[in-house]
Amino acid sequence: MDQHYSDLEILPVPESDIAALVELFLLVERQHEQYWPLRWALRPDIQQRYMRWISSNHTNPEWLFIVARRKTHHSGGNASAEILGGLAAAINQEIPIYQFTHYAFIHDLAVRPDARRQGIANALIQYSRQWAQNKGVNQLRLMAAAKNASAKALFEKLGFQATYSEMVLPVDSI
Repeated sequence: MDQHYSDLEILPVPESDIAALVELFLLVERQHEQYWPLRWALRPDIQQRYMRWISSNHTNPEWLFIVARRKTHHSGGNASAEILGGLAAAINQEIPIYQFTHYAFIHDLAVRPDARRQGIANALIQYSRQWAQNKGVNQLRLMAAAKNASAKALFEKLGFQATYSEMVLPVDSI
């Protein structure tokens, strides 16, 4: 049975937790690279690039970087928080042929493997959904790897609808 955390909190990532958020995102990036390196080949310095990317957008109001944490308490009354998941989203401009001008896009979503199927991704997505609504956009988008059936099932369960399928053609094969 799934365990849901009653002491889960979703909050903007503090600067001190950016490195931990990057480590979570790298779990997903490495998984994607295993699916098909041609599409998702990672650079050797990916960790540093992620750190720079998040740090440079961390305070930009058009970006959302959040973490899901479970509060843990230690003896002596000291409290700390364990990061279980994270999400990165941005407000993007749509091409000028549609009635709406902007949409929110989830660039990264990751939950620690030992914390999956416990409502954390749902909580992160619901937070980002409210953020997007507050930004005045009418849709929240994301991409799911074709080989990641469990992620696709979760997104569909949460109400995401498939609208197209990205296809890649290696140009050196023609």
